[in-house]
Amino acid sequence: MNMNASNGISIFSKPRILWVQHREASLNWLALGLLLAAWNAADNDDAVNVRRRPDSLRAYSCVSARAALRAQAPAP
Repeated sequence: MNMNASNGISIFSKPRILWVQHREASLNWLALGLLLAAWNAADNDDAVNVRRRPDSLRAYSCVSARAALRAQAPAP
C-alpha cells in the first residue's frame, strides 16, 4: 500500500508546508511578545511622577478622561 496521495505528495508533508507558509507570522508574534515582556520589565521612572486620582474620584474603579479633567479644573 502506497502512503502517497495520487499527486505524489506525502501526507506528512502538509504540516511542514503549513509551517513554512506561516513561519514569518509566527516569528512576528514571538517578537511582539518578547518586546512586550521587555517593556513590562523595564524600570519606569515616570510612574513616580504620576498624579494621584483626585479625592472626589477615588471611589470609582473606572474614571473617564473627561471626569478627571473636570475634577482637576477650578470651580467657576
